[in-house]
Amino acid sequence: MRETYEALIGLQELDAEIDEARGVLAEFQPKLDDLEAPVEAKGKEVEAVRGRLNEMKAELRRLERAAEEKRATLKKYEDRMARVRNAREEAAARTEIDLVRHAAEADEDDAVALMEQVVKLELKLDEMEKDLTKARQELEPKRAELLAAQQEAQQALDVLKDKRENRRVRLDNRAIGLYDRVRSGRTRVVLAHLTKDGACGHCFSMIPIQQQNEIREDRGLHRCEACGVILYADD
Repeated sequence: MRETYEALIGLQELDAEIDEARGVLAEFQPKLDDLEAPVEAKGKEVEAVRGRLNEMKAELRRLERAAEEKRATLKKYEDRMARVRNAREEAAARTEIDLVRHAAEADEDDAVALMEQVVKLELKLDEMEKDLTKARQELEPKRAELLAAQQEAQQALDVLKDKRENRRVRLDNRAIGLYDRVRSGRTRVVLAHLTKDGACGHCFSMIPIQQQNEIREDRGLHRCEACGVILYADD
C-alpha cells in the first residue's frame, strides 16, 4: 500500500506540473492576439477604404454611362431639330434639348468631382497599404518568436502528459479510479498527509482513531470525511 500511496503522490505532483504547464500555454494566445490586434485593425481599415473606393469607382462608371447616354439622346434631339416644321415644334425640341443637355452636364460635373475623390482615395489607400505591409513585416519576427515559445510549451506539456500516463498505467484500477473521482471534485488536492495529532493535512479536521490507525498501518485507501482527500501517513 505504501507503494500505491507514493505512486499517487507522484501522480498528484505531475498533475500539479501539468496544470502549471497548461497555465503557461494558455497565456500565449492572448499575447498573440494582443500582438496581432493593431495589424489586424490596420488591415480592416485598408479593406474598408478599398471597399469604399470600389463603390466610388462603380458610381463613377454609372455617371459616365449616364452622361454618354444623355449625350447620345441629345444628338438625336439635335438631329430632329433639323426636321421641325414650325415654331411650336422647334420650341418643344429646344426645351427637350436644354433639359437633356443640363442633365448630361450635371452627370459630367458629378463624374469629374467624383474622379477627384477617387484619385485622392487611391493615394490614401496606397499609403495605407504600405503602412500595413511595414507593420506586418515588423510583426512577423515577434510573432514567430511567440509561436516558437508556444510550441516549446506545448511540447513540455506533452512530455508531462506522457509521464503521467506511464505512471497511471502502473496503478491498479481501484486506486486510480478513486484518485480520478477525488480530483474531479471541488478541490485539486487529491492526497494529504495525516498529521501527528490525527488531523487531515488538507482541511485539518480530526480523523476517527480507528481510521487513523488503519492509515498509519497502510490498511487500504482512506478519505477524509470532511473534505474528501485521500489520506496517507508520513512514516
